[in-house]
Amino acid sequence: MVHPDQDDVVIRRQAGSRGVIFVLGTPAAPEQYILRTRNEAVAQALAFAKRQRVGAWFANGGDEPVLLDTFRKETVTSAG
Repeated sequence: MVHPDQDDVVIRRQAGSRGVIFVLGTPAAPEQYILRTRNEAVAQALAFAKRQRVGAWFANGGDEPVLLDTFRKETVTSAG
């Protein structure tokens, strides 16, 4: 299974006092931003992930997190 790294951006769906809300955070520091719609949350998560060169994920309750996109520069080492 693939899971978010500690510095990746994660969107979580939660029930708020006025309905469903979406929160952005990282696995190390959840709930840093609150957004009202899924589209706003996805747009913000992708923008933050691109700027920080990390991954953007969507976590929906008990389901496995889904990777939306990654902006990491993977390093490939060659043998020899």
